[in-house]
Amino acid sequence: MIVKTARFVSSLSQLREFEGQGMPEIAACGKSNVGKSSLINRLGHNKKLARISSEPGKTRLINLYNFDETFMLVDLPGYGFARAPIDEKKKWGAMIEGYLSGSQHLKHVLQLVDIRHEPTKDDQMMVSYLRHYGIEFTVLATKADKLSKAARSRNMPAICRAMGVQPWEVIPFSAEDGTGLDRLLELIEKIVSGQDTRQ
Repeated sequence: MIVKTARFVSSLSQLREFEGQGMPEIAACGKSNVGKSSLINRLGHNKKLARISSEPGKTRLINLYNFDETFMLVDLPGYGFARAPIDEKKKWGAMIEGYLSGSQHLKHVLQLVDIRHEPTKDDQMMVSYLRHYGIEFTVLATKADKLSKAARSRNMPAICRAMGVQPWEVIPFSAEDGTGLDRLLELIEKIVSGQDTRQ
């Protein structure tokens, strides 16, 4: 798959009708500051497509991006931001769950974790939720450029154990140097065309 155009569509505080609804939806999910916005910008060849902040917890709405009038990439609020007020955390949680349980066009979730650290309890809860509701997902181990290939290999078993996946099912990814981009684009092409992503 080659992405030619990508554009921001809308920000939602809860799931409702939006422009382009009906296309396959792929959601990006993960803790605050794990690299969801950087992922979107890399896919869309536009560093300004999704706003990047060094301060965790800035994505507080469901942000929608139209890629090639072919699929919608849905950026969900980051979870696990320790300094956020409890009420705010509950609101983000309800927003994420409302989308995941309510979208009729969601085909796949890209579950992002930082390759440098073991997944958190929030990450584990997220994949448990996805499995419970039968939502297909792929783990992206982001910020792969921050580690050597040897260090990536050393960190992978802990990620696989925590997320309950096999090493070959995880895509090490870097928005900086493009590591894993080809694999991700192949995956997205399968998702959008309705192919079995487990092959």
